[in-house]
Amino acid sequence: MFIGDVKYPCNFGFMVEYIPEWSDSSFKNGLMFMMMNDELYPKNVRTTTFNSELPDVLSENSAMRNPVVNKKLYHTESEKLFEIMADKTYGKERDAWYDGTFQIPFHEINDDRWSVFIISDGDNIKLMSGEWKDEQLIYHDELEIPSKKYFDTIKALEDFYNTLC
Repeated sequence: MFIGDVKYPCNFGFMVEYIPEWSDSSFKNGLMFMMMNDELYPKNVRTTTFNSELPDVLSENSAMRNPVVNKKLYHTESEKLFEIMADKTYGKERDAWYDGTFQIPFHEINDDRWSVFIISDGDNIKLMSGEWKDEQLIYHDELEIPSKKYFDTIKALEDFYNTLC
């Protein structure tokens, strides 16, 4: 199932599929990808345990649910903004995870050696992706969408999760 705005261009959403045969009474498993600018994250197929992944992604203190609103920072040049968010998350040396303020906590993406950051100016949302290569987080892509479109998609993802509970 695709969750998101299906009108072209569809630049943000989620592809999710609950697979009962992979699940039991404790675990609800399936596949989940985030789509950003016609690319899927994670890049490789990974089993998603919805009842452990989605509570983190959808929690009230998650960057995905409550992105930082900072107009000045939002309008910073893209690669500089990416570095600021990466520094806050992993430190300047990229040696540990320090702060999830800007990072979308989608474990399957992170485990696939990608990071997606988020920030808002109040009216719009900016998502930025980066790939880990040789212990460096390299800026890859960004998407800017209206906040309403973004939050409607997150609400639909939450509705999907609630059907599994």
